[in-house]
Amino acid sequence: MTQIVSNRFWGLMQVPTIGKVVTSSLLISLVSTLGIPLSSQPSLAAAETQSPSSLSTKAVTQLLGQWQAKDPASGKVLTLIFAPEEQLLIVLPPRAGTTAAIKMGYQINPTTQPMQLDMKVSRDQVAATIFELTQEGKLRLELDGVSPGNPRPANFTKTAVLFEKVSNVTTVPKDVQVVAIETQKATARPNIAEQYLTILGKAQQAYFLKKGKFAASLEELGIISNAETELYRYQIVPQGDRTNSVMIIAQAKTAEVPSYTGTVYAAQINGKRTPLTVICATNRPSTSPPTMPNIANNSASAVQCPAGSSLVR
Repeated sequence: MTQIVSNRFWGLMQVPTIGKVVTSSLLISLVSTLGIPLSSQPSLAAAETQSPSSLSTKAVTQLLGQWQAKDPASGKVLTLIFAPEEQLLIVLPPRAGTTAAIKMGYQINPTTQPMQLDMKVSRDQVAATIFELTQEGKLRLELDGVSPGNPRPANFTKTAVLFEKVSNVTTVPKDVQVVAIETQKATARPNIAEQYLTILGKAQQAYFLKKGKFAASLEELGIISNAETELYRYQIVPQGDRTNSVMIIAQAKTAEVPSYTGTVYAAQINGKRTPLTVICATNRPSTSPPTMPNIANNSASAVQCPAGSSLVR
């Protein structure tokens, strides 16, 4: 059970197919992996007893903050953060020493019973569901079968997830990587590839510290991910016997965005082999990723990106 939960949640870390992943890994299988039963708690007063404006203000105010649900079998916790300006952050359970939060948009309609929640999974996809706030201050959210293109559930199922509010804070901790969904124009979102390469780089660092070598594939890292998105093709390129370095490439599929090459390498620091990550990006939009950067004597400081590219991390 623990391994299944871990793999499914870590699958959400893949920025590339976030639209599909959030709906397939979270909205469809979250209920079964969390295994949290539906509580028989009364909900807020019916919508028709209050004005739409007062309902909206009340619902938004109560939603803002951090909500958590825990898998009783594995102890893993999923956190939802409803933030101002209709932003929803899903903080995933840690994996390979890295914690990430997926950021998407959301809208609510508090005038219906149950209230309606639209999660903006991508620019063109909205996952429609229902929710309610109980008199005890908990959030009941229907996730079973929720996916873009599917009709909105009419009623809660027995597997609806009950979240408990743990904080009114609407930001993530500093050590959490926030990965934004690709909702902006293509020319405005090249940093998403940087974020994904950073996540993979940290996973490779953790793998190296445990195994003494770098992973040759996403599967070996324990990450469930499709290697192709609307904008990029991602590839892990092993180097030699994998004990010194590994390349992670983000090759642009369109001439509107840059390509990237991330390199994780074992540097000699205080007599110990320590894995470090660098990312080079083409200076201009390009479908050709940079070649391997020059890392003099596996130094922690002497890194030079190939001609036509620059160091971004």
